[in-house]
Amino acid sequence: MVELAPRSVVIEFDSRVYSIETLQKAALKFTRLASFDFRLGDGHLVAVIIHAIAGVELNNEQFTDVYRTEVLDQHLRAIIARETEAERNLILAYAFSNTKLVSS
Repeated sequence: MVELAPRSVVIEFDSRVYSIETLQKAALKFTRLASFDFRLGDGHLVAVIIHAIAGVELNNEQFTDVYRTEVLDQHLRAIIARETEAERNLILAYAFSNTKLVSS
């Protein structure tokens, strides 16, 4: 974590561990508190620059912890979705196989 100003913080992630999509999905949860910039750094680093919205006080250390937890949550959700895709497709196929989609 790199602190920029009282209202901003930079958190760096390794893109080999977390995709930019995962980082963005995690940020979506907090858009009422802050705005987010994503920048590709040297090597495999992705910098997430977080700016508190005017009128919102963020404790940088606590917010960093909460954001990192949400990133992990989004990452695990993506893994679970990928691992269960075949089963979900089978369930949907079965559910729609007994349904008339077009009336005759």
